[in-house]
Amino acid sequence: MWQQQLAPGELGLCEQTCREPDATETQGNCKEQPASCRHLTELRNLTKGPCYLDQVEVTYCSGHCPSSTNVLLEEPYLQSQCDCCSYRLDPDNPVRILNLHCPGGRTELVVLPVIHSCQCSECQGGDFSKR
Repeated sequence: MWQQQLAPGELGLCEQTCREPDATETQGNCKEQPASCRHLTELRNLTKGPCYLDQVEVTYCSGHCPSSTNVLLEEPYLQSQCDCCSYRLDPDNPVRILNLHCPGGRTELVVLPVIHSCQCSECQGGDFSKR
């Protein structure tokens, strides 16, 4: 898990979950929703400049993961742990090569990552405690 250490008066990244529409606040305490990191698929129309490809199946991750902030009796006094909804690429076919249709009958190759699964895991943002 990623850990964030904060100085007094700083608002940590995990605390910002109360500002999300899916979080609730009761008597000043933030109640997080349960983890719901999901693997989803939808049809999208892809464009790159004047080139396009319609109705492409795209996989992605979406949802919420647990986070918390604990009070410590010594420095840094606050310690946050944040998990993010992260992806795992398909081990056999991590990308798809697509041909976009362009004006004049041209085609343009693009690479589309193929997400195999999603899970809550350590956030990849680094330590923001030294801001």
